[in-house]
Amino acid sequence: MEQARPIFIIGAPRSGTSITTWVLGQHPNIQPMPETAWIASMGVGAFLSHRKGSERGRFSHLSNIDYPVDRFMQRVGETVETIVQDAFARRVERLYGPAATDPAWRLPEKFAANPMALKRLGTDPKRRWVDGTPLNSHYVWALSEMFPEARFIHNLRRPDDVATSLEGFDKVGAQPQALEQGLQTWIQHTENAWYAERGLGGDRVFRLAFERIGAEPEALFREVCDFLGEAWSPDCLLPLGEKLNSSEVDDKRARNREALQDNPQFQQAQSVYEAVAAQPGGAHADAEAWDIVKQRFLDYCADRAIV
Repeated sequence: MEQARPIFIIGAPRSGTSITTWVLGQHPNIQPMPETAWIASMGVGAFLSHRKGSERGRFSHLSNIDYPVDRFMQRVGETVETIVQDAFARRVERLYGPAATDPAWRLPEKFAANPMALKRLGTDPKRRWVDGTPLNSHYVWALSEMFPEARFIHNLRRPDDVATSLEGFDKVGAQPQALEQGLQTWIQHTENAWYAERGLGGDRVFRLAFERIGAEPEALFREVCDFLGEAWSPDCLLPLGEKLNSSEVDDKRARNREALQDNPQFQQAQSVYEAVAAQPGGAHADAEAWDIVKQRFLDYCADRAIV
């Protein structure tokens, strides 16, 4: 079985995770995925299952033969890969019909104007998949253990812009957050993503500055494709004519930015933002930072009574 090479977008919600997913999902070799959450849950379950199977030393099934946690997690990752591929085949057949598996198939004309197609040609391999679930920021250690060849994209956006957008989250069917709650959400996700950057290094994590999506999309996503080891495809630019999941709060951004200047939580978030922005991506992997990524994964699980 070919080793899975998924792509996980991490960082705060409202940082362009949806549009990045759909941009990469137009690549002939990359499947666009709805937000999952279940994959991170599988990672937690795998870790806890290994712990459960090893808790009694020679009297437990896994510890009796020193079955390593990394191999256990990878085996669970292989199962996830199989499910993802099955689910994508079902999505394609449900939307386009069984003919979509024919090498001669082309996206029907009635779908041709859609800039966010699941696939465009029957010959598109679509071997990889991209998951834009922001919650994955808290589970990078488990995801990396399950998928040693995974790549991560850290979408970084200003904290006040994210918090303002989260205020209007109900416009896209999600739970809105008050400004201070939104700032806390930004801090938690961004700190975790930043430690992941440093822990895995530039070979595994790409820093994506949110403002570049609008300012220089082709240059940005050419860099992303190069990072992923994929040839550039102009189809990646097709979704950028759409405004995805917009919470339509542009008029509030300037007002909130002014109002937040003396807010202690905003000052904390801004300090984190400036520290992250001052260290461009691409650094070598840092073992100490990776230890923090693992500990934060354990802490996040413990806070929710999972561990």
